[in-house]
Amino acid sequence: MVGNDSRRRPSEGIGRSRNPRAAVLAAVVVAALLCFAPQALATDITDIGFVDQALLGQLGPFRTAQTQFAQFQRSLSGQFQAAIKGKSQAQQQRIYQDFNGRAARRQRELFGPLLGRAQASIASVAANKGLSVVVDKSIIIFGGLDITKDVMNMLNQPGPVIPPINSPTPSEVGFVDQAQLDALPKVKKANDDYLQYRQNLQSQLNAQLAGKQGDARTAVVNKFNQQLNDEQKKVLQPIVDATTKAISDVAKQKSLLLVIDATNRVYGGTDVTADVLKSKDLQ
Repeated sequence: MVGNDSRRRPSEGIGRSRNPRAAVLAAVVVAALLCFAPQALATDITDIGFVDQALLGQLGPFRTAQTQFAQFQRSLSGQFQAAIKGKSQAQQQRIYQDFNGRAARRQRELFGPLLGRAQASIASVAANKGLSVVVDKSIIIFGGLDITKDVMNMLNQPGPVIPPINSPTPSEVGFVDQAQLDALPKVKKANDDYLQYRQNLQSQLNAQLAGKQGDARTAVVNKFNQQLNDEQKKVLQPIVDATTKAISDVAKQKSLLLVIDATNRVYGGTDVTADVLKSKDLQ
């Protein structure tokens, strides 16, 4: 939950980078607000807190873990390059998976206890303040209770952190796991089709740019961007619309005021992922 290395990149690869994933639904679940009056939002949502996880990630123990993990990755990268030298593609793939597994295990060893302590601190502070949900500060524009300082104080205290016994109270803030939505056949096909189109178009662009300069080069790039934009509207927009409708329908059924992406949820909230996955609009 805290820090770039521990939250966003659970098992970064050794020796090569990943292809960027098409952000099909990025704008859908970040903050899917329903049509509630502003007065309702202002007066009813009094149990929402937020925490600056990036700031927590700068605490001494996290910085130490990040340094240790970076050193481990550098060492592992050198070993990886030596291990794949002269190997077949199939052998290199197996070695790649093995080294990725080593990196993931080391990351869990370094960050697991820190994340557990941070989560317990957040839960404890939230329970003491009567909060039903805590989100990441990055999605907050206005409102909410900042509990970052309280959490930092608790993290800095010696000894174990005891999480609250009781579960958080039911919340009018829902969250949905984007990764599970992306795995749906309909969504995955749209993603794959768009990525394939983009790769093919990129190859054409590289060929067309050869020898071109100035305005001629700009014209080719502009045409490429327009074609990509048209394909995105054709292939991805229907999925975005279907997902928006599915989330909105579930949120209304459960009387939720808003729905956020699970990556921005830190504590509490109502998980509506299973309900959204069942929506006929996404089948």
